[in-house]
Amino acid sequence: MQKIKQTCLSCRYFRLEDIHSGLCRVQKEIKPYPMKLTSDVCDLWHNCGQQYYIRTGWIKSKVAAEKEIKKGS
Repeated sequence: MQKIKQTCLSCRYFRLEDIHSGLCRVQKEIKPYPMKLTSDVCDLWHNCGQQYYIRTGWIKSKVAAEKEIKKGS
């Protein structure tokens, strides 16, 4: 089995906004939530399990869609 890297992309508290960044929702009292890159790392990381693979699939589909748009132009 492949070991998941402890980055924001694989954290339970991370919410994707676009293919490069998202919101860190670990501290609910901070509004608005701080922006993080998908490659960022912090001490409050918690494994999100299968959600990591769903997120990477979403990113791959967005990248492919952008390439199709550029190819069609």
